[in-house]
Amino acid sequence: MKLTRIDPPGRSFSRWLTDEEVGQVLAASRGWRLGSDGSVVAGTVRKTVIAPSLVALGAAATANRWISRPARAGSDGSGPTHMMWGVFEARTDAEVAELVAAAPR
Repeated sequence: MKLTRIDPPGRSFSRWLTDEEVGQVLAASRGWRLGSDGSVVAGTVRKTVIAPSLVALGAAATANRWISRPARAGSDGSGPTHMMWGVFEARTDAEVAELVAAAPR
């Protein structure tokens, strides 16, 4: 499986990030890579699949409260996305993979 480096999105955090962009930020912070099938993979020798896609990783981040988005009635979705780094970084790769697999899609 060919792995591609994942870089965080270039745009500002002043707006909500999409689930895919959240997945990019989280994966880049851990040094995870993108597999040829689009999955998020940890490690280069012993490859561990963390999530089936960046979108799934981002959706799991929302479900597990690794990110926060303020809820406002009638919002156009332009509120900021806040990364809960301590909550995310406290998890091992195996724990993240387990929580992503258990997250609703």
